[in-house]
Amino acid sequence: MPIETVNDCLDCNYIKETVAKIDKLQKEVVTVGENRCISCDTSLFNPANNTIPVAFYNQCGTNFSGLTDTAGARSGIFRIESIRCGRYVTLRLLTLDGDTLVATLRTMVLDLDEVKGIQCFEPITVELCTSSTPTQA
Repeated sequence: MPIETVNDCLDCNYIKETVAKIDKLQKEVVTVGENRCISCDTSLFNPANNTIPVAFYNQCGTNFSGLTDTAGARSGIFRIESIRCGRYVTLRLLTLDGDTLVATLRTMVLDLDEVKGIQCFEPITVELCTSSTPTQA
């Protein structure tokens, strides 16, 4: 078995790989609805859960956050919505409603090259955005 060298890891970015894995599996749950076993590594993810909340940290250990409303409330917990160019991730801000995390209408884009840490939380269910046009019977 070859020994991994420092140069072998220069092209590897575990944070980007983790974000891409979470994004892919969240989309599969929404479209397929089958049981999945995921998280950063191994939490149970089933059709009742469609989101792995995450927090991101910079090199100094400061949590990235965004505004959740016009009053200036902030949150540092997100749902991964999409990834572009393998580097830019669109995040939906999550906020606490009592003891429950809920999705806000706000999103932000984060450059994963600026991220030095990621924390994953227990899978949850959040209401996903749907068409704003009411369905008529």
